[in-house]
Amino acid sequence: MALPRPPQGLPSTMLLAGPAGVGKRRFARSLAQGLLCANPGLHREACGDCSSCRLFVSVSHPDFRLIEPASADEANETAAEGTGNAPSGQRASRAIVVAQVRDLGDFLAVTSHLGGHKVVLIQPAERLHPSAANALLKTLEEPRPGTVFILVSDRPQQLLPTVRSRCFRVDFPVPEAGNALDWLKANSVKEPEIALAQAGFAPLAALELDQDEFRERRRQLSDLLAAQNGTASDLAATVAAEELPLLCSLLYRWCYDVLSLRLGGRVRYNPDYAKSLHRIADNTEVLRLQGLLRDLVSASRALEHPLNARLVIEQLAIRYTRTIARRES
Repeated sequence: MALPRPPQGLPSTMLLAGPAGVGKRRFARSLAQGLLCANPGLHREACGDCSSCRLFVSVSHPDFRLIEPASADEANETAAEGTGNAPSGQRASRAIVVAQVRDLGDFLAVTSHLGGHKVVLIQPAERLHPSAANALLKTLEEPRPGTVFILVSDRPQQLLPTVRSRCFRVDFPVPEAGNALDWLKANSVKEPEIALAQAGFAPLAALELDQDEFRERRRQLSDLLAAQNGTASDLAATVAAEELPLLCSLLYRWCYDVLSLRLGGRVRYNPDYAKSLHRIADNTEVLRLQGLLRDLVSASRALEHPLNARLVIEQLAIRYTRTIARRES
């Protein structure tokens, strides 16, 4: 992928935005390596042979910094910055904390070790803690010559508007399904159509789902969701506590398909279960489905916080079986 031409030369700050699994992170690393390369190609692609490229591949390039979410403990330390203490019993989601941004000060203060660019890659940028985003904003307002910031975000709308406004944005859309399928087949992915659908048509996300264990668990749980005589206890007993994220993900996609069919749409995520989904959709109330989807979104947002996974699984199983109960005539 070639970058769209910025207004004047190379932008000092770029925002690579788009859904997860479409290749933003791979592109960002390739771009960073190309910017640092001593012998870049016509489109800034890295040569792969120079000393700079070798340092980059070995994760020891002195002019490159990668900023990613801190550990849970580090994030918790700054969860309540500006308010004193974190709420009792509540831990912060993993975040990019202000200390990580401030630590860039020494890196930015000195000139390039190898005489070229200096590159800072921040991913996922929407995980910037508000205090970290504000600290970064001060740096972006007065960028140092030769320094390039690359922000990667699956949810750019969650970034501070003031940060977004200082970025040259490059959008990464979901590729055409036929091209994505050809790429997955070339990578020997089993059941590429199902993997691509489950991944929301993002090919790299589909590649990550190419695991026998995932395929088997998805089939087991989907069979339970499709069962006409299934009970909440059957579903809850099948899901281990550590599988709560998997249940939330699969159940959300399943209910999305049911709601889509109920509203006259089509199956998006589970084409191999279309017959069962049509049957369920014919007997399910729209309002109940919408309520369950809201519950699933709330459960997904809380996955990184301490919670009783067993209780959440049982509650979701009960909600699902009640939601798909046959409507009264």
